[in-house]
Amino acid sequence: MKNQKGTSSSVENNDTEFFDTISAINNGLDKLDSMDTYIPDDKWFEQMVQNQQEIQKKKYRRELALFILSAMLILSGVIFTLLELPTLFYMLQAVTLVITVVYSYKGVQKQVDSR
Repeated sequence: MKNQKGTSSSVENNDTEFFDTISAINNGLDKLDSMDTYIPDDKWFEQMVQNQQEIQKKKYRRELALFILSAMLILSGVIFTLLELPTLFYMLQAVTLVITVVYSYKGVQKQVDSR
């Protein structure tokens, strides 16, 4: 009988701790509900989005300018080599073709070996 009484008192202690915890959680949630919440104005959000869009536009314009400049330099080099030194141009084309074929073959070999 003592074992049953001992277990029943520990169960009661667990139940009271459980209900105390639940009441503490409910009190905390009630406090959160009673707090004032601050929501920024819609104009603030619109201004923030507009600023980010302007930053992105500037970034894209700079990247586009760098891309066009580098493309012009590469094309100028290729055209100059083609017109002034055609043998060098054809040698560079052959080397590029060989490198591409070898690299592609190695990539296929790695995929076949990994399976």
